Amino acid sequence: MTSPLAENLNNELQQSNPEVYDMLSDLGKEMFYPKGILSQSADAKSTKYNATIGMATNDEGKMYADSLNNIFNELTPDEVFPYAPPQGIEDLRDLWQIKMLNENPDLSKEAISRPIVTNALTHGLSLVADLFVDENDTILLPTHNWGNYKLVFNTRHKANIETYPIFNEEGHYTTDSLVETLENFNKDKVIMILNYPNNPTGYTPKAEEVKTIVNAIETLANKGTKVIAVVDDAYYGLFYEDVYTQSIFTALSQVNSHNILPVRLDGATKEFFAWGFRVGFMTFGTKNDITQNVLEAKVKGLIRSNISSGPLPSQSAIKHVLKNNKQFDKEIEENIQTLKDRYEVTKEVVYDEKYAYYWKAYDFNSGYFMALKVKHVDPEILRKHLIDKYSIGIIALNDTDIRIAFSCVEKDDIPHVFESIAKAIDDLK
Repeated sequence: MTSPLAENLNNELQQSNPEVYDMLSDLGKEMFYPKGILSQSADAKSTKYNATIGMATNDEGKMYADSLNNIFNELTPDEVFPYAPPQGIEDLRDLWQIKMLNENPDLSKEAISRPIVTNALTHGLSLVADLFVDENDTILLPTHNWGNYKLVFNTRHKANIETYPIFNEEGHYTTDSLVETLENFNKDKVIMILNYPNNPTGYTPKAEEVKTIVNAIETLANKGTKVIAVVDDAYYGLFYEDVYTQSIFTALSQVNSHNILPVRLDGATKEFFAWGFRVGFMTFGTKNDITQNVLEAKVKGLIRSNISSGPLPSQSAIKHVLKNNKQFDKEIEENIQTLKDRYEVTKEVVYDEKYAYYWKAYDFNSGYFMALKVKHVDPEILRKHLIDKYSIGIIALNDTDIRIAFSCVEKDDIPHVFESIAKAIDDLK
């Protein structure tokens, strides 16, 4: 079914230039720019407290590591101006694999392919879709998910998206619905997206919860379903509580089943506070050398036929800071500590009993965001009212929920932001 937004664009083009409309492919006619987080962020651009966008900021602007900013003075012309190979700089691939293995002690080098460099994580998701998704294939997502998944898998590839809740009525994380969904799944193939820390809710499972998830996937695979388990690790490493700090990709890679193919997508975007560098990685969880080589060749072909290759300067910069740069590691830890401090204030504020009348918070323990189920008001009306009256930007997720990015609100301003949200609800109800 064509989106109304796409239909509007098609109608405008048919009226203004029907010849160009006739040139569009079926996918081109289906494509549109969604009125999601990016357009809502644009609405909130002038607000004083802009808690919409997936970046981390402070009073001086965007957070960054000085070591990474300064690295461009250290790059040689050969590290800046030539084309990068489609699969990325070879040294960078090896360095990222070493990083993965250091952070995931249960992961073995033999169980994974060499990471392939992608143009950040959205490109990785698109490559997954190109490689594995046919029309009417099933994409399994939690109900709380990143809106761009629909554009990548449903609009572009005509896959069917099925969802399951990861929170109960009290707002607490649960694996029950996922387990039940997998128990009742009866198709030959499924593409699962596992995104932790979750965007938009900021939740990462604990070790026992990860074990439950992996066991349910293994049980499904043992019944004959082929499972492409796509692990979206965009916010990996931003953990503030006692959670499973290895990637769920690691746990999946321990499963001995030919019917499960774990695919990890991660990168420097969020982990290194380097959003515009667009350096991501795609890694397959398979011990079979031939499978690793064939998948790499196919992905390289997809990259070559699409963007040709990613940018070399940003790859070179990430390569440099990965080479035993202790100062860089220290700067990243300082930024993460800043986010943790904001998280702790946010957690204290949102669970204050005085706000129980206004919202119910979903469990959160990591990442950039947290989500509220607001009471008495429509989230979209609330979002616009917060911009107009309080100069505060938040994201309206659906008919009940809003997302607040504490990553881009100073610690001392967080109480004011939530107090203003409560006042705005009072104004509207």
